[in-house]
Amino acid sequence: MSTFDDARRGALIGARLDNWLLYNSSALNSQDPSTGLTLLATAVVSGFPNQVEQLLERGAKANLRCRKGETPLLLAAWKTTMERPLIVQMLLSYVPKESIDDTCSEANNNTPLMCAIERLDVESVRLLTKAGARLHIKNDDGFDAVEVATNTGKPLLRNALYPEKEQSYLARLASNVISFGRHVISWLDNKFHGFMSKKFGFKGERHRSAEKKLKAMKPGPQEPTPQEFIKHVDTYVKETPALEVFFKDNKEFIQDLAKKTVDLANDPTTDLGSPEILPKTIKVTMHQQVIYCDDSSSMVNKKGTAEKRWENQKALALRISRTTTRILPDGEGVALRFINQTTNESPSLDLEGIGRALNSVYPQGDTAIGTTLRERILKPLVYNPLAAGTLRRPLLVSILTDGGPMPEAKGMLASVIVECGNELVRKGYPRDCVKFLIAQVGSSKEAVDFLDTLRDNPDIASVSHIFAGRFDDKLKSYRDERKLDRWLVKTLFKPLAAAEAKKEG
Repeated sequence: MSTFDDARRGALIGARLDNWLLYNSSALNSQDPSTGLTLLATAVVSGFPNQVEQLLERGAKANLRCRKGETPLLLAAWKTTMERPLIVQMLLSYVPKESIDDTCSEANNNTPLMCAIERLDVESVRLLTKAGARLHIKNDDGFDAVEVATNTGKPLLRNALYPEKEQSYLARLASNVISFGRHVISWLDNKFHGFMSKKFGFKGERHRSAEKKLKAMKPGPQEPTPQEFIKHVDTYVKETPALEVFFKDNKEFIQDLAKKTVDLANDPTTDLGSPEILPKTIKVTMHQQVIYCDDSSSMVNKKGTAEKRWENQKALALRISRTTTRILPDGEGVALRFINQTTNESPSLDLEGIGRALNSVYPQGDTAIGTTLRERILKPLVYNPLAAGTLRRPLLVSILTDGGPMPEAKGMLASVIVECGNELVRKGYPRDCVKFLIAQVGSSKEAVDFLDTLRDNPDIASVSHIFAGRFDDKLKSYRDERKLDRWLVKTLFKPLAAAEAKKEG
């Protein structure tokens, strides 16, 4: 199997890449004899961000052309189907500004920007435009990027070509959405005898202009029910005390989130803004995401096994981070923690920070999963803020593991989760302000047995969801980005659904 074969399946990373470079450093920028693609271009087209990042860090030329004149950036926008925006972002950090528009006859002289537009990839269009991609270069058909965007019939794509104007438009649109939402809430509260006050703890405000829109929406006797309006006024969905206690008066967070929600709801490239998924996306996003990874020595492949537990877990962490930050206000991010090692302890890492942190750690040690949960996650992110009166958001902790606890007792993790709920209640917060998704990476029988003990534990059932099967296998089974987004949000939402079901019961 050749090095290019390794790149096509995402295996050319870490020690494998370093060992190959030890004897083949001069071949880092070589071309595949069969495809004519460089090693970096091969990694780009295959859709493995970690591999792309590591090749760039080790000196692969970001603007080197392939046999037919394609550059890695052009191929990312043109032919990459997985993790395109993340890969485009990585390449733009290395590509000289004068090379951003490089194209070739093989691509009909479409620039990377034009290719991203044709793929309806709004996120990549924004990245390229902000990096300086030119709008008025002509392709072989005589169209420039503005005309290509116009021809798609998608206003969102054309707006993305002008980031400053787009932000201003979205701000105005979000402001209108908020005003309308406040009016609807006030109307509902009055019509249904205090429904909104009882359900969410606020009444809203009346607006004359919104009154006209309200009457135009559903005239006559077929007036909407509260549930129908809640679906439309999604930025105000606070169906549980665990959210209401934090966001009832947090107007700034809600308004910032609303701006990005408007964008997401109109993004044709993802289902995260669809009527079915958007309410779940918002509720998940309102939680501070904490990704808790297993870095024990068992994560490294043992002789005779083909599993890539460590790499699969890294892919999971990156995907969770990307999905849960789509509508987060600026400055907010994800916390990443490991069982045995410490890295960047910020609670608000962006995608780039998550990637760097994941690549700074290598598996070693045991699996004191409950002990570390208390010391490195709950104490700094829950207990200390509780004591100081500064707990700002509820938490959703995604726990990934490939085995059973060692050397601590199997019941330690459940005990720590119960302890967390008790402390929240003692401080006057709902027990489900901290929720847990617990999932298996790899095929270890120890992990199956351990998760079964958690699944059967009634003491943690209201604040946790134990994923059935292998989380990493399920992630890899999705080649369609839209279906992957839907599945992941639905899965992350399950601990929230468990808490809501417990209250209803």
